[in-house]
Amino acid sequence: MSAHLTLSDLRHDLGGEALFSLPALDLRPGQLTVLTGPSGSGKTTLLHLLAGLMTPTAGRVDWDGIDLARLPEVARDRWRRKRAGLVFQDFHLIPELSPLENVLVPAWLGAFSASRKRGRAQELLARFGVPERARVAVLSRGEQQRVALARALLMEPAVIFADEPTASLDSASGAAVAQTLLAMARTEGRSVIAASHDPALIALADRRLRLERGKPVEVA
Repeated sequence: MSAHLTLSDLRHDLGGEALFSLPALDLRPGQLTVLTGPSGSGKTTLLHLLAGLMTPTAGRVDWDGIDLARLPEVARDRWRRKRAGLVFQDFHLIPELSPLENVLVPAWLGAFSASRKRGRAQELLARFGVPERARVAVLSRGEQQRVALARALLMEPAVIFADEPTASLDSASGAAVAQTLLAMARTEGRSVIAASHDPALIALADRRLRLERGKPVEVA
């Protein structure tokens, strides 16, 4: 279930100018990494590059010997289905469906039987304290975020990508989500990479990458 990331000479341009550059980076499994920096610095762009949702202007995005930057789109999609879970800032849930049905969406879309994954989906919702059958539309934002986390974990991915996972949540809900992400890394051995402005989440990180538009990424 582990996922080891190695970056080299990574650069992404926007409008003919360098948005950011990252000469080298090695991220081992079991770590929570947080991308920080002001709005417009490229945090979401870097997250998408690491997940293979975009391709960089130059450089390697190497996961366990597979360079996503060189793969065609279909192969990158296949890699994400097998290895990655994504948590979007706006959750991308289907409001008319129940939490259980939303969590099972990856099984419907992939070459898996939703019935075989039903038990795991129920276990994840119980773990996060979310009811199975109420419509997602009536849940709080904190509950919706936990549904999105459960969906990301359904296929037991080696790496989790989360874009502003605590944004728009109250302090208690945000703290709970931050602790969940930390546990995914340290207890479960996953690679967890989040883009965030949240000081509480940033403080929990094992590694921090600070982006500033037009400058090399600072690694700490």
